[in-house]
Amino acid sequence: MRRFLCGTLCVLTGFASVSSAVTGAVAETVHFSVGEVPQGWTVENGEYRSPEYSNAVDRIELRYSGAGASASATVSAFSKQGGETTVATFTAVSSAASFDFPDTTDFRSFRITPINGLTLSSFAAYVSAEALDAPSGVTISNNITGTSFDASWSAVDGATGYKVYVWTNAVVGASAGTAVWQETMPGATNDANNTVLNDNKFAACFANPGWTRLGKAGYPTGENGTIRIGTASETGWIQTPQINYAADGMALRFFAKANATNTKSMDIAIERVSGGVATLAGTATLTTEMQDFTIVLPDWGSGDCIRFNSITNGDKRTIIGSVAVVSGYSDGSVTPLYIVDGLDVGSATSHSFTGFPSVPVQFGVEAYGRHGISSATSETIEVDLANPDKVAILNACPLSSLAGTANTYSQSFDSLSAITATTGNKDLLNGTTILYWQFYKGSDAANSIKHNSGTGNTGGLYALAANLDLPERALGAYSTRNDEFSFGIAFTNDTDRTIVLSSIAYSAQQWGFNNTTNQTLSVSVKVVDGLDWISAYGDGWMELNSTKSAVYGSGDTHDTPVSTPVMVDPQEEIAIASGQVLMLKWTVHSLKSGTAGMMGIDDVSMTFAVQRSKNALVIRLAGNTEK
Repeated sequence: MRRFLCGTLCVLTGFASVSSAVTGAVAETVHFSVGEVPQGWTVENGEYRSPEYSNAVDRIELRYSGAGASASATVSAFSKQGGETTVATFTAVSSAASFDFPDTTDFRSFRITPINGLTLSSFAAYVSAEALDAPSGVTISNNITGTSFDASWSAVDGATGYKVYVWTNAVVGASAGTAVWQETMPGATNDANNTVLNDNKFAACFANPGWTRLGKAGYPTGENGTIRIGTASETGWIQTPQINYAADGMALRFFAKANATNTKSMDIAIERVSGGVATLAGTATLTTEMQDFTIVLPDWGSGDCIRFNSITNGDKRTIIGSVAVVSGYSDGSVTPLYIVDGLDVGSATSHSFTGFPSVPVQFGVEAYGRHGISSATSETIEVDLANPDKVAILNACPLSSLAGTANTYSQSFDSLSAITATTGNKDLLNGTTILYWQFYKGSDAANSIKHNSGTGNTGGLYALAANLDLPERALGAYSTRNDEFSFGIAFTNDTDRTIVLSSIAYSAQQWGFNNTTNQTLSVSVKVVDGLDWISAYGDGWMELNSTKSAVYGSGDTHDTPVSTPVMVDPQEEIAIASGQVLMLKWTVHSLKSGTAGMMGIDDVSMTFAVQRSKNALVIRLAGNTEK
């Protein structure tokens, strides 16, 4: 980044720098003479006031003379915030005095009051030149959106504040250049499969005459416009004719790949041949995919050649495609374009950024101390706002968003249709995989889900489907004796009214068979002041309904889940005041015995209404109108 460490105190007008005897400090010294006040200083009623330093002062030194033992002076210091403190009173028993200030004191200017004929000779201020450590522990939090992110970092010893930077890396001055010589190998066709070309056929592969080779380099490839170098056991190279062009900043552009029969990447050397001497210009690592490579060739001389030399041990077969030597090529330079340029966030060790373009950005932070000297920049972290990673988040559905859907929230779980019998465990992200839904194993967040058709008996969360040809899915779990699974959704009342939960409807489903005891699926509700599944997981839930499964004996099977429609009309009014959060969860209770204890839910629907006032009929959530 474009940051500089200040190795000295900023020079004040009227001061002359002198060498300091204090290690790690610099001195700025001013001299007084009779009838003359140094530039930058003021004197009034016999009191001298220094200019304000840009950095905190660690130490001052005074030299003076006095008419007698009664001559003395007081020194007062002013902090950055403007407060004044008397830091010393001294007498003229000697000709010099010095004062050290603690690190926590941010003194920026001074007042000296001579008494009884004391005369000042010089004044020197010392400021530490030691820089702080660069911030470490830089972390970008998980809640990245297309336009915002949060960053944090560890506190730095001695830092009084931090400055943050966000920038994009723009490539400036890039140029593809102009081809001064090129070869497309128009005659390199598959004349004879895997057979070394004779001299005439080799020469016929190229539009530019004068290509040369070593050994048996030159084989048909089966692809027009390409030629193969070497065999499994042979080292060989091919070389361009002389290219009669001289310029600085030339570049070679070519296409190449490893032979299709190779199972590993291979290296090819690019050599520049000048005056019969070959020197390495660069190497390229090839795969079985044809790639475009560019290598810069400085100091290109007229009559130079390019040699392609396969150098990987073992199988040496590489394929070369079209080749060009270009003039004026430049890959440009990366220049930071600052979106946030040194924003002072005070002593905070975190900051939220928003309103950015959806592009990859870089983040860095610097520390500064009481002396105003900044540290080096922290490690740079890239944040791709164009493609933010999906992460687990704690969120809740705003009740105001339901105003356009007859105050009803619905969920079919068909968004889980990508989870099939062959996809295995898939990442499960709370609040993200299914927007606003949270998944728990006991009181810990669950992080995986997979497909089940009701036949498995391994504990876990599942996307339930009997027929994978259809997008239909249900959400379920198999809870074991040791692990109980639950899933739920939260709603936040972001309106200015009290909202009530009117009804809950869902399909309670039993999957699996050969169970020897009843399984239970319950739905519970809780109203809280803040969204926190973990702390709210334990007490305080009110169970609204529970569904028991049937018992299937050995050999009993069913091809589809047994579904029970559930309609819950809370007998007690469940009210959510403005700012409160309603949490609903379904729990598959663990079995004491039995197998295939799979329970699930589907086609969930919840309806809300504004709490009725006396003799009033609720119309909708979004408005403030009641009739």
